[in-house]
Amino acid sequence: MTRSSVNKTGRYYEYIFLYQSGVVFQIDTKTQQCSKTALTEAWDPFDIPTNSTFEDQYFIGGPGDRMEVQEWSDRKPARKHEAWVGVYTLKDCYPVQETYTHNSSVSTSTRFFDLQLGISDPSVFVPPPTCQSASPHRLDQHGC
Repeated sequence: MTRSSVNKTGRYYEYIFLYQSGVVFQIDTKTQQCSKTALTEAWDPFDIPTNSTFEDQYFIGGPGDRMEVQEWSDRKPARKHEAWVGVYTLKDCYPVQETYTHNSSVSTSTRFFDLQLGISDPSVFVPPPTCQSASPHRLDQHGC
């Protein structure tokens, strides 16, 4: 899986997550500086977990161009808040958005678009040559 992020200083990082190898590469897109660290989080299959709570079903889009979706969460009836909320298309169950709340000040939101079956360009999982001598520590993100 690949991800990108921009921090408060405007630094732009690309991440390559190689779950089978258990490593993540962090690449500063400006300097091409690279770090290689252990990947400690498990693969998230972007599906609706079996113990999820159904929250709502609604349409997104506008007149003549809308899609029906369902919203699911890990909220339990005795709890008011959830740590994960996912929105999926009703037809074919494609992911639309997932939000994870890690604590009171950190959350991650992922939006899915231009989905296609399979991997059209496997080279996105090949770290650039600068990662051959990657630092074993995350790059300084200055307040990210």
